[in-house]
Amino acid sequence: MVKQLSYQLFELIKRLTKAEKRNFKLYVRRNTTDKELVSIKLFDVIDKQKHWNDEKIQQAFPLLKANTLSNHKSRLYEQILVSLKLLQSDDPGIRIKDHISYAELLQRKGFYLQSLAQLSKAKLIATTFKMDILRLEIVEFEKKIESRYVTRSHSQRAKELTDESSLLRSKFYFEGAWSDLSLKLYDYYLKFGHSKSEGQQKKLSAMFKESLPTLSDAGFEDTIYKYQCYVWFYYISQDFSRCYGYAQKWCQVYEKNEVLIESEPEMYIRGLHNVLSALFYCDDVNRFIENHKKLKAFTTKHQHRFNENQLIQSFIYTETANLNSYIVEGRFTEGARYSDEFLEKMKQFEGRLDIHRIMVFHYKIASLKFGSADFSGAVKHLNIIINHPNISLKEDIQCFARILNLISHYELGNDDLIDFQIKSTYRFLLKLSDYHRVHSAIFNFLKNSVFMDRKMLIQDFKILREELLDILEDKYERRSLLYLDLISWLESKIYSKPVEEIIQEKKLAKRR
Repeated sequence: MVKQLSYQLFELIKRLTKAEKRNFKLYVRRNTTDKELVSIKLFDVIDKQKHWNDEKIQQAFPLLKANTLSNHKSRLYEQILVSLKLLQSDDPGIRIKDHISYAELLQRKGFYLQSLAQLSKAKLIATTFKMDILRLEIVEFEKKIESRYVTRSHSQRAKELTDESSLLRSKFYFEGAWSDLSLKLYDYYLKFGHSKSEGQQKKLSAMFKESLPTLSDAGFEDTIYKYQCYVWFYYISQDFSRCYGYAQKWCQVYEKNEVLIESEPEMYIRGLHNVLSALFYCDDVNRFIENHKKLKAFTTKHQHRFNENQLIQSFIYTETANLNSYIVEGRFTEGARYSDEFLEKMKQFEGRLDIHRIMVFHYKIASLKFGSADFSGAVKHLNIIINHPNISLKEDIQCFARILNLISHYELGNDDLIDFQIKSTYRFLLKLSDYHRVHSAIFNFLKNSVFMDRKMLIQDFKILREELLDILEDKYERRSLLYLDLISWLESKIYSKPVEEIIQEKKLAKRR
């Protein structure tokens, strides 16, 4: 526990901005005695470290026992949090909680009307920013004061409070039901990805229908959660047109209320991300470009107000859109160059991005490298995914990383590795019960052609292309195209053109 606290303290200090560090020291000097300024010295010692070193910290305080120093670390952690809170005094949630705290202090002193006045201010903010959980807490506090003390409030006060409390509790039921379903669908997607068969889709549909709330309050929060649920359901089901429709509705709820966009910019950005993801898989280049511009314009305009969490979310969604834009427009060589710049950007968020996002980023970079004919670069990023110990995470990415890795080795002429790669990938897919006809066709082709003269394979490429086109009539087999454009790769071999050129010709023809 002590080591965990020390590491958390180290991480917290290293991520503070210059302004936050300056504010912390001002706060300590204002609120502690000279004797207690050990907090600032301890802060400076930790801040100068590149890596946590407990021994050097102990050496800096030779007169302090280990348990005393540990207490100072705990005290320092709390002081930093308080100083950060003071810097965020304009945040609606913090302002509401401050008013509630003032109300509690006034109520203890017997100033009941003053306490209710503070709660009234808090309720106005909570109502404006749709913070219904805090609003219910305020109503319950108001009920407590009204029921225990004679405040001489108007005659309808009790009825107003009980009606408001009942309404809010009803809203939370619907919000809870939709948010539970949204989380359940998100967890399902992380584990299994898109539906792989009719049987799997039926199970997903049954789970979705069973979990749907019978009624909806149609308030702000449950409306957003409802749209999230439908976005996830249609996304997993590969019905990207409907997914796009619900993602659009999600964004429109925020676009109708500027106050909500300002208070929850990350939720609006996430909605735009879902719009872009659906358009990416629909291969709707024109609307993708239009909404990509909207996302970039929004983040550029508002990012100066973003807190740390919002900056992380903004980075994830804008960079996903940036990488996708190169793929959806067929600009692989340009995108491969950009990916090196992106990886440098990603370092500033090291340790704060979840492994799921990191794996997706590496797959997209591998796709760009492959499309630009940098097969060694593709293999490098695919190996990061393949060698990750948690193979249960994002199974779709795990599966297609191995397929793309296999084809990359084929392009590199690593014939001695192909047979091993085929067997290894085959075993992996069987282990996940994800072996499909597309995989079988690719495996058989590579197994038979690996030692043949590549110049003599044009007819074989044509046969494989026709076979895959027939297989891909099955919508669940088409899942492979979400991750790897096998048909364009084969056409690049048939017509002796770079795969990038083949894809760009298709994009151009589609946009005319």
